[in-house]
Amino acid sequence: KHPPPMTWLSLASAEIIQRDDLNNDIIAVLRAFGKDDADAPGPANLDPDCTLYTDEIQDHQDHDAISYLQNRIATELLDEIDADQAHMFGRRFASVSSLLRAADNDKAAGGSIISTEQLLRLALHRRTVQILSTTDVTLSKRKALRVRAVVDFIWSQSLVLGLADSQRCQHAPTLVELVEKLELHTASSSQYNEFHPGFYHATLEGITRDYGPVHINILRINLRTSKCRMKCLDARESCTDLSTLTRKTGAVAAISGGFFLYSEPDIEVPSKRTDPVGLLVSDGQVCLPPVFRRAAIMQRRGKGSEDGLVDMDKIGMDGVKCILKLSSGGDASTMQTLELVIDQKNVKCIHRGNAEVFVVAKKDHIGLAIVGKKVVAVSSTKLNVPLAGFVLSFPTNLAPIGCILDDDDVLITVQYELPFELHDAMAGGPLFFSDIDNDGNNSIDLKSEDFRGSAPPVTFSQDETFDRNLLPRMGVGTTKDGELCCVAVDGRNLDRALGLTLQGTSDLLKSLGCTKAMNLDGGSSKRMVLFDNQSGEHKVVCLSTTEIKANTESRPDPSRPVHSAILFLPPRKS
Repeated sequence: KHPPPMTWLSLASAEIIQRDDLNNDIIAVLRAFGKDDADAPGPANLDPDCTLYTDEIQDHQDHDAISYLQNRIATELLDEIDADQAHMFGRRFASVSSLLRAADNDKAAGGSIISTEQLLRLALHRRTVQILSTTDVTLSKRKALRVRAVVDFIWSQSLVLGLADSQRCQHAPTLVELVEKLELHTASSSQYNEFHPGFYHATLEGITRDYGPVHINILRINLRTSKCRMKCLDARESCTDLSTLTRKTGAVAAISGGFFLYSEPDIEVPSKRTDPVGLLVSDGQVCLPPVFRRAAIMQRRGKGSEDGLVDMDKIGMDGVKCILKLSSGGDASTMQTLELVIDQKNVKCIHRGNAEVFVVAKKDHIGLAIVGKKVVAVSSTKLNVPLAGFVLSFPTNLAPIGCILDDDDVLITVQYELPFELHDAMAGGPLFFSDIDNDGNNSIDLKSEDFRGSAPPVTFSQDETFDRNLLPRMGVGTTKDGELCCVAVDGRNLDRALGLTLQGTSDLLKSLGCTKAMNLDGGSSKRMVLFDNQSGEHKVVCLSTTEIKANTESRPDPSRPVHSAILFLPPRKS
């Protein structure tokens, strides 16, 4: 047998195994984003700046490999995402590579020994080129997602590996121990400031052994004493600047909400980038149905002991009533109504977690492709499953007599009724833990919440890092005493906040006394706004987390608009 061909990965692995001063965990990091050990294209050496497959632009590359690859990212991802996002991904790549190079140069000042930072930078460059150069039909449609993921992954792993060697962190408490030390599990702790009756705020800042420097804003709301009204909304319909939106609505506090379409490569009309994903109920109206069975934060209002309390649970399409209004050519006099309940009388809902194409298998069935409240296609053979919508499949004998559903002249609109009453609700996910878990477990389970297939957001459904990324996060939880706890976890800042994993965010909320908790959209969208009594203004209290940077950098702090929001308002005046 011929020996396997030498690759940069095999050379790096051999170097790590031979060296006592290199952590063997680096090998697993280098293998990520490849199919196997042989899947390591590129020059068979350990020079991060020798990245390209051809010699024709080698001179340019050797001059400035970081700028070259940054420009490739900014231009080659334009088939999938807009220019602003492509340039942001390019900047993130350049920031991570530059920070790793600076750390490597510091270590190499006394010699030419290969460092952890050099090996991580090697993986960053080689895997980025591999992603951009792929000819695989499926992977070629996911370049933006994978470039974003590999940059965040290499950055996170450089931090995790650095924590193990850091004298600064070795004797520090864990994140949970720091919470316990400051007694942040109760609003009576001196760390909290009651800035409005029943509303408490604290900033958790310090060095931890497991996550390095942390900067986390904690909002606790006593739902019983504050009589807080929660309002969930599509911020695009009013204002995407959360401070302004909070002020205009008279809210005491606000946080960014659930997921939205952004990095998906196949966003098609009528969907558009920034559309919310999943359940959205605002002032009692179902704006978007719970297409994916995911954790949602919700509030009921009315008479009873549970009035005003916030709850969290997984909500899907089972039992949802779809009310179809059918008319010929838009003529109101021809209006007919068809009510279909999911999972009754062979009525089915098919979403992107199930399939991208739905084949109508039975002759007496028909399928409707639905996005929001619009029917975008009708067929008795097969349909493309909408990205953030679903296909409604049902027997044709349920339709009104004489109505030909697939007639081009028939116009169909859809409304929804949930099997239970909610005043406001917004989907996120995954559920971190629950005192009463309907699935019989209390562990994070992405697939059980339809984070699979090509279901949005693909950053979760097609994650290749297995929750190893330290990222900005937004989490919410409730306590047995009727409190709502919101945490805005900052990240992407080398000196002040590295970020947390999903599991780390779950552990944080549990240490704060929550008995139920779930994830909301994090990353660059994470935001928390509080009313400041001294200035009389509504202020963003968290750090900007759009760019990756060291605290000493003086670059401006861009903030992505907030596309969905959860507002916390005082009770209405009698």
